[in-house]
Amino acid sequence: HLAENGEAPLSQELGLLLREQRLGIPWDEALARLEQRVPSEATALTAAALRIATRSGGNLAEALDRIADTLRARSQLQARLRALTSQGRMQAWIVGALPVLLLAVLYQLEPAIMSLLWRTPAGWGVLALLVALEAAGVVLIRRIVRVDA
Repeated sequence: HLAENGEAPLSQELGLLLREQRLGIPWDEALARLEQRVPSEATALTAAALRIATRSGGNLAEALDRIADTLRARSQLQARLRALTSQGRMQAWIVGALPVLLLAVLYQLEPAIMSLLWRTPAGWGVLALLVALEAAGVVLIRRIVRVDA
């Protein structure tokens, strides 16, 4: 039913799977081809459920329903994690941009003093330290808010 009435690309892939089986390609091979065409965890779980159901004669509808519930829950969790870490990602941008903006403002207010940063070895050292600490701060914040799924 999904192969005929579903939305693309799902209907196209299921239709191709059914055509391959009708042409005599073994079920396991057709599923393996599907997994190669659509490499994702959802496809792997679905193919595994289809293999198990055809071998053991289990309740395929129930297995697919559980997989759909699992994938929906995982998608909701990933969306929630993105929302929870968005503040940290914004902080990384602010931490990265604020010193540059501050240097620009100070250069406008006190160009003579700020020109020492560009013309003297001590100024170059301060700028190098600023860049190093800035990069370390951004990397640290990104590492803190990164979620390994």
